[in-house]
Amino acid sequence: MKRKILFLIALLVTHEVTLAGEAEAILKASAGTWEGELYYLDYQSGQRFGIPMRVEASVTPDGATLVRRLIFTDPGVLVHAINLATIDRDTGELVESYFREGSGELSRSSVVSAEYTSETEWRLVYELDGIDDGKAARIRHTVVRDGDGLNSRKEVRFVDGDLKYLERNGSELKLVSSD
Repeated sequence: MKRKILFLIALLVTHEVTLAGEAEAILKASAGTWEGELYYLDYQSGQRFGIPMRVEASVTPDGATLVRRLIFTDPGVLVHAINLATIDRDTGELVESYFREGSGELSRSSVVSAEYTSETEWRLVYELDGIDDGKAARIRHTVVRDGDGLNSRKEVRFVDGDLKYLERNGSELKLVSSD
């Protein structure tokens, strides 16, 4: 019985190490200059709104952190934001910080899946508990690279509501140059 338990623990640890390694490879494969659209869905009307977006992403010299400069238009205002992302090597979590207009936030997400086929073909899904539209929610992010396309989608499932996920926002970007 003791061997079976140790074997199961070893499988679990191996899976977590592999998942974190693939997630880290995915962050590195996100480097480059991307242009396209940031979109969001209005909860009341269900209408999709899109705004131009540019992302300049690079990896720190140690390869551990992705640095993204985001430039987009928030109705009438040009926004410059910074996002830092890394995989915590102790927990396997995706740790992100986001800074915009003199304020910032930090989040830790569980990596649900990381499927790395190649530098230009991969998929990353991560989740966290948070607040959306002023309500407690489970928030799921899916990021997919398919060749020169990089698409992200944020979905929310409200804790006090239906168990169905609702799409909230995302981006559809094309690679302009790889760094």
